Amino acid sequence: MRFRLVYVLMFCLVLFSCNTKHSEINRSFYYWQSNFHLSEQEKQMVKELNVKSLFIKYFDVTWDKNSGLPVPQASLIFSDNIPEGINLVPVVFITNETLELIYKSSDEATNTLAFKIAKKIIDINLKNNIPTPKSIQLDCDWTETTKETYFKLIETLKTYPAFEDVLWSATIRLHQIKYKEKMGVPPVDRGALMFYNTGNIEDLDTDNSIYNNKTANQYSAYIDIYPLPLDAAIACFSWGLLFDEEKLLKIFYPLYPEDLPDSLFVANDENIFTAKKNFYFEGQFVVEGNTIKLETMSAENALEAAQNASKHLKNENRSVILYHLDAHIINHYTNENFQAIYSCFE
Repeated sequence: MRFRLVYVLMFCLVLFSCNTKHSEINRSFYYWQSNFHLSEQEKQMVKELNVKSLFIKYFDVTWDKNSGLPVPQASLIFSDNIPEGINLVPVVFITNETLELIYKSSDEATNTLAFKIAKKIIDINLKNNIPTPKSIQLDCDWTETTKETYFKLIETLKTYPAFEDVLWSATIRLHQIKYKEKMGVPPVDRGALMFYNTGNIEDLDTDNSIYNNKTANQYSAYIDIYPLPLDAAIACFSWGLLFDEEKLLKIFYPLYPEDLPDSLFVANDENIFTAKKNFYFEGQFVVEGNTIKLETMSAENALEAAQNASKHLKNENRSVILYHLDAHIINHYTNENFQAIYSCFE
């Protein structure tokens, strides 16, 4: 009982320390699944938290090795309607490998891809009776090498008549904030600051590659001078990193300790689990001795990240987007946890 009281007091103290921004916040969630269907629990939570927008991944853009062309894949299926009063923001995820291969092909390839992306967005909307969205977001971890291709792709998409009134946004990583002279600034209306993935995911010794406050502080001082208005994206999830010795083989997402059966894994410590034998796990063949490293954004971690990000963002209206809306994930948080994160920006 005493421990629980101390925990509550500590949580309230952190919440109180969030800056009072006096900004209008568009409370939002990412939806990153291939089939849009909200459970009653998810609908109720969205309503109780006064969520106004869902940033929904429409499809991925990857490179098809058979055709030698970039193609939209894993298109979203709508099995449910968007809840009344919720603004839908389509998100298109583009792999950097796709941009690299386009860069090595021809300028026409960029125009062709822009056409494919535009057509796919329009087709999904028409099929599901969704009006032209007010905003569209592109998600890509572009590099110094691929920035020109990516930026040209964005400029081309903006020229399509169907999107003439659309506000375009792009996800921005922390390293792209700090090294903006080298990385460039995408030609969009807004950026979505991804205030996570601060560590090296391929390093088994990394404490937590999803978020580390000390690492984030090496970049956060550059946020308020970034030339785009910024929304804020905060991670709320846990994943498992499968390693063969020190080689990263696969990411299991989402993944929590209860998802790792004792019959298959032995816990070495609180976040490292070793395979007892050879078996298939979620479609992946796991060999005896392979390890899964669990990395989790706890409620305390997520609140710490929100507190840090809010200190460096300008006092302006913005979307605050939590990643992501999934019953398996949100069961590890309370509505009060999410309320506290949003409140840091308000």
